[in-house]
Amino acid sequence: MVRLPDLISHCPFKPVSHKNGDAVAAASEKWFEDGCRVFSADMRRHIAELKNGKLAAYCYNECDDQRFRVICDYLIASWLIDDLSDAMTTKDTEILADLVMNAMTFPEFYRPTHTGGKEQPDEEPDLSRLMRDFCTRFISNAGSGCQTRFASSLELYLVAADRQAKERSSQENLSLENYVRSRRLSSACKPCFDLIEYSQDIDLPDDVIENPILEAMKDCANDYISWSNDIYSYNVEQSRGDTHNIITVIMRNRDLDVQGAFDHAGNMCIEAIKGYCEYKSRLPSYGPEIDRQVAAYTRGLESWISGNLEWSFLTQRYFGDRGQEIKKHLRMSLLPNQLPADTGRMYMPPTVA
Repeated sequence: MVRLPDLISHCPFKPVSHKNGDAVAAASEKWFEDGCRVFSADMRRHIAELKNGKLAAYCYNECDDQRFRVICDYLIASWLIDDLSDAMTTKDTEILADLVMNAMTFPEFYRPTHTGGKEQPDEEPDLSRLMRDFCTRFISNAGSGCQTRFASSLELYLVAADRQAKERSSQENLSLENYVRSRRLSSACKPCFDLIEYSQDIDLPDDVIENPILEAMKDCANDYISWSNDIYSYNVEQSRGDTHNIITVIMRNRDLDVQGAFDHAGNMCIEAIKGYCEYKSRLPSYGPEIDRQVAAYTRGLESWISGNLEWSFLTQRYFGDRGQEIKKHLRMSLLPNQLPADTGRMYMPPTVA
């Protein structure tokens, strides 16, 4: 039995859900189902248990329904990318990354790669079609700066997923400092943060979004979301032997038992929130209109911080059907190391990628 850190009580931001979240999310799930040529009962069950729409509704609670739908579609496709990359070899993750970036670069048609060891099939995989459809709608009304930042962040995430696959296969023991840097990219938070601008129909100037203080706020938010995710997902991940988790890294680097690692990770999360609030108090002023946009962007970061916490106990990805019970008592028993590799993950047919 381990005791989870009480992150919710220490979070100064309260979760707010999109008013039409359930209806839009249902349409998004139908889009995903229709886009997968082989949609099994296992896939339908995993999508229902994931509750992707709940996460989107908490994290993008201020946008109109059209933009919210585009974001929902990206998030459900991104879970597919995450689950596929976690189960792949390093060569396969390189092919997956190339497939996704081709879809982003050429959304109007399928353009498979045939050279360089990244060969893709002549028949377009489902993931490519889903990403091209998302991208076509995203670029139709996203600001140019937002588009550039999102594409760059998505590519960085895919590179990080490939590096994570290499670390997994080599059983590399990362230092805590190196893990923190790696996790900021492998968490997929960066492209999700870029979608905050899209959700708010804003396009911040480069010198504003790249201001060192706002960059530090983004790092603090990213760290908090990534580490809290590691805390909540640790039980399932350790049961299948996945060591790319801050709890495992802390145990190895700080010579702590599992409870000590949970406590240490919880304290790191609390310090990240404190850092975020401290940096926020130091944001410069750019004039009324840009200040309005920056305020909308920071509300989006805060919605991600609180929304991810709330969703973690609603999804069945981490705690099965005991999420609300564990949220109340903050205690859980560790699973034996006997679960199959795809436990808690979406089963995807070979036609996807």
